[in-house]
Amino acid sequence: MTEFLIAYGSQTGQAEAIAGQIKERAESLGLTPSLHVLNGHESKFHLEKEKLAVIVVSSTGDGDPPENCDRFVRKISRKTLEPGFLKDLEYAILGLGDSNYSTYQGVPRKIDKQLKFLGAEKILETGEADDQIGLELAVEPWIEKLFNILAERFGISQEKLSSLFDSKLKFNAVKTKEEKELLAQTISEDAREEPHNEYSTLKIVPQFYPDNSIIKGDVKLSLDNNLRVPIAPQDFLVSSFSHKKHSVNTSVWQNGAKMPGVVSAPFNVTVVGTALVTDHDVQKPKREIIIDLGEHEAVLPYEPGDAFYFIAPNNVAEVNFILKRLGLLDLADNEWKIAVDTNTKKLKAVVPPHIPEITTLRHLFTYCLDIRRAPGRPLLRIFADSAKKEEEKRRLLELCSAQGMNDFTLHIRQAGLSVVDVLYAFPSVKPNVDRLLELLPRLMPRPYSVATAKKRRVRFVYSVMTFTAEEGRCYERQGVATEWLNTLKVGDRIQIMGKEPARFRLPPPPLEASSVASMPILMIGPGTGVAVFLSFCQHLLQLKLSDPEHFPNVPRYLYFGCRHLNKDFIYKEEIESYVREGILSQLIICESQGASDPNRSKYVQDALKERSSEVNEFLNITGDHPSRVFICGDAKGMSKDVWAAFQDIIQQTKGIPEAEAKAVLTDLKKSDRYIEDVWS
Repeated sequence: MTEFLIAYGSQTGQAEAIAGQIKERAESLGLTPSLHVLNGHESKFHLEKEKLAVIVVSSTGDGDPPENCDRFVRKISRKTLEPGFLKDLEYAILGLGDSNYSTYQGVPRKIDKQLKFLGAEKILETGEADDQIGLELAVEPWIEKLFNILAERFGISQEKLSSLFDSKLKFNAVKTKEEKELLAQTISEDAREEPHNEYSTLKIVPQFYPDNSIIKGDVKLSLDNNLRVPIAPQDFLVSSFSHKKHSVNTSVWQNGAKMPGVVSAPFNVTVVGTALVTDHDVQKPKREIIIDLGEHEAVLPYEPGDAFYFIAPNNVAEVNFILKRLGLLDLADNEWKIAVDTNTKKLKAVVPPHIPEITTLRHLFTYCLDIRRAPGRPLLRIFADSAKKEEEKRRLLELCSAQGMNDFTLHIRQAGLSVVDVLYAFPSVKPNVDRLLELLPRLMPRPYSVATAKKRRVRFVYSVMTFTAEEGRCYERQGVATEWLNTLKVGDRIQIMGKEPARFRLPPPPLEASSVASMPILMIGPGTGVAVFLSFCQHLLQLKLSDPEHFPNVPRYLYFGCRHLNKDFIYKEEIESYVREGILSQLIICESQGASDPNRSKYVQDALKERSSEVNEFLNITGDHPSRVFICGDAKGMSKDVWAAFQDIIQQTKGIPEAEAKAVLTDLKKSDRYIEDVWS
């Protein structure tokens, strides 16, 4: 018997991709795993009938299960299930998450706890991969441990197993430290000699790499002749071109492939307004864009707190750089056909669903493939295989080796390098385009929350963050969507899609819309986080104007923070008008770097603690209309600090231990009385 189950819950495709890799590796060892989404339980598979299950699952930002895993979590949590329901099951779980969120690893841990309760036996310590420091740091070691267990279970030899993780590449002997340094110097000089003038729209900043950088590791790594390098991914696509130009139907987004969380087809809408809403010289300028839904208003309904996906293309200059390196820029607009290679050894190979089988390379690299995300180790391995210079091949193999994991994390992942950055650093690398189609991840649309309430014209607000050309980044950049949004002007037509409503909504589902006016709310939105609360306030104002005599007088607080009140207090007049109209009971303003009022709190978490008695009283409002806290903004620091502030307030005002205060706050979150919409 060589069968076992691999099941995944994935919101952005990461968990699905990892589960697919586990399946592919298992099949190469002669095993016959089945691969399903976790929601396939009781239809595609029955967990209680399985002997072994490998589960790869992520948590969404607000702690919910991924869309293709939610029913599974509910089913295994049914109170009617007996403790021995899964007594015949052995399992292993790999969790993906982001430690910036208070719900880090919440879903994997919940599944683990429930499987144990139902009598299943865990065969491997749960892996917890953190996207903040690099998923690979935990994923690869966990997978290797998993396959050691599978090898013992299914009688696979260590020799056969080692071939799964270690390549048999032979390196040209480089025996001295001096020779190693000379090779690294050669790479650096070649990188600086890249013919930049052919990419005038991409302003390359020549890089002078330090001793320990993307092109050169430390001495110990450079002298290691026994690198443990993963085998190259099995190739499975083949493409061909014709000499005729091809017109791509851009109305069909990414071949019509489904994406979790999207609830509509792409719709063309018109840009009717753009503006800078802060001073231009602030550290992170804020801009607004206004779109007109036009004839799509009826099919794109939204409530305060909802978001839309913007279909943002890759930067044209970056696409040109890559196609030029591949030697295919002159064919960028020709008809290109993609198919499964009939000679592939990859089992059940298919063309990825987001890749059209007849298209152009320009369309693929502009709209379908993510070229900005830091290349993973499998892609670096492909780059190494295509390097014409031995010293470049060697360094790329170091970066994707087990011994080079720290270098990979520091110089590629944490530095935020793009595909262009890596190609620039290694000028002799010229990968096959089919390998890029196989390994580059899907380009995802970007969600933006609405800053208006139920209007045909919808406002969105975003920050402009610039990443300078340093640490291996060979050109200055902003986010993929930000760069594109900044180019838009009135009259432009763009594509958006409806995003599935989350709990961050007024009112949170499944509450009735009629409960909104009577709901005590405390809103925390520093920076652009305040934008979504403009939609809350607009909606409440509409309710008041429709029936002013019966509009309830309940606590509604808004905590806002920025660096300089005179430079980046966005929508000041509008927000203050909601205080005058009686929509907001209080507006609490924080300023982190200005000096307009020395008594003013610097950060929203400070302001909360300074008002601890009032905050505790607010949290104690229960009954038919219990109080609710909404937090929107940065996940890296703000949301964690705000969570800690609430926990401290509960602990101090109630005089209870820290663990009990945390439990109280966790219960508020579970009951949708503490709701976050945060991003990193």
